[in-house]
Amino acid sequence: MTSVVIPVYNGENTMRKTLQSLLSQQDFFNELIIVDDHSKDNVVGLIENFLSPKKISYKIIRHQKNQGLAASYNAGIKAAHGELVVLMHQDVILYSDSLKLLLQPLADPQVACAYHYTYQPFEIWQKYNFWQKYFFCRWVDKKIYGMNGKFDCFRRQALIDNGPFDETTFHSAGEDSDMLIRLKNKGKVIKSQAGILHLHDGKPNFNLLDIVKKQAQLSEAQGALFRKHGLFSGPVGLVKSFFREILLVALLIPYLNWLALILVVVYIFLISRQMYFHEYKNPRILILPFLNVFLLLVSLFFSARGFIQGRQIFH
Repeated sequence: MTSVVIPVYNGENTMRKTLQSLLSQQDFFNELIIVDDHSKDNVVGLIENFLSPKKISYKIIRHQKNQGLAASYNAGIKAAHGELVVLMHQDVILYSDSLKLLLQPLADPQVACAYHYTYQPFEIWQKYNFWQKYFFCRWVDKKIYGMNGKFDCFRRQALIDNGPFDETTFHSAGEDSDMLIRLKNKGKVIKSQAGILHLHDGKPNFNLLDIVKKQAQLSEAQGALFRKHGLFSGPVGLVKSFFREILLVALLIPYLNWLALILVVVYIFLISRQMYFHEYKNPRILILPFLNVFLLLVSLFFSARGFIQGRQIFH
């Protein structure tokens, strides 16, 4: 038996598309659990209207206050009856056969988790507003693999043995990486060929503040994760996780500062190259280099804050 758990928080913009793509692969799951994390829009009403006519077993768990992703995952897993539990976000569209492909590695009893890839086609990216394009420009036409809760399958017993998602340390980011680190001792973690399109809330008014908030969340989570686990993926992993912060700190180190300055300049232009190629007629591209520098500073501040306080709480 397979249970699908979807945490929901203000997902009215994308939820219908998410459910449509999931139900098109209905043969591969038995139970659907929606965890309403105190949403403030009409997403729950949308879900009920959409699912009521369908021949599908579903349950809605309601939180009286917003508790975050980790707590929502835990509530859904606790309510699930399936041997396998698929965690899925409210703002993704499944590509063809994705659920079938995600479940395949779990046929091996030694596998504790299988994860997906995210693919953002250029033709979809072109339809976004300016700031959505900027947010996604690093990933256009690339397959990005990773376990991040957007569409991952877990053996439920492995989750039980491993302990719940850490809702004390992580609110809206970092709980996935923390679980991955701890889960590796409970079985194999396998890359599947299941693919998703990540819409990221699909807000028509997605703006610059949304980007800054997301960078702050992720950086604070990285700092808290480093405080909890240290060099969990070695020096190379440390550089990958904190390369923005390392670049800024290196600017203050004699003999390294000139090299760091060159790398910063290269970074702030390369990170947005898709925007320069395809949005060159939009005058807002002139502020992107300065925005990229600002986001470096946001990363440094919130990574340090996450490490010092040992928690990710910004959301």
